[in-house]
Formats: sequence, C-alpha cells, structure tokens
Amino acid sequence: MGAYRGNHKHPYNQYTLLLSGKGKYVRYDNGLITEMPLVRGEVFRVEAGIPHVLIPEEDCFAFEWWDGEFVDQECQPIFGEYVDSRIGPDKLKKR
Repeated sequence: MGAYRGNHKHPYNQYTLLLSGKGKYVRYDNGLITEMPLVRGEVFRVEAGIPHVLIPEEDCFAFEWWDGEFVDQECQPIFGEYVDSRIGPDKLKKR
C-alpha cells in the first residue's frame, strides 16, 4: 500500500492474478479512465497497447505474465492523480 505497479503499456496482453490483498487496475482506453477492481483468484487481462497502473488498496501479492517478453513504455502523465503521491517502478528508475 502506498505504491503502484505499472503506469505504462505493453505490446502484448498482460495477465494478473491477485493472490492476496486488495487492489484495482486503472486503465486508459478510448479517452476514458476506468477503475477495475481485482478479484482474488481471478485472472485480470489488460489488452496490448492499453495504458494501465495497478493501485494497491492494501498490501497485495500478485502474479503477472504476458503473451510475449516483458516490454513496457511509460505513460506519463495519464495517471497523475493516482501515482503522484505514491512510489512506483518508473520513479525508482530515475533515482
């Protein structure tokens, strides 16, 4: 909690399985931002090319995989209201 995962998009579909905790994906598709809650034990798919960020609402443990190798492209500043007050992988790269 207090972090995020993502703030990017991929050239391949991404799948996430929430194993514990509570969180949501925030997606940007066709000009709209939507929040999609994760359900423990159900696979959630983000389609290739869709900007997204995972926002933990409590400590989470999840497993992720892609239809190809891991490749990401940052999506600044689409999700600013969700990530500005949190720490995430794109911020760690800049340190």
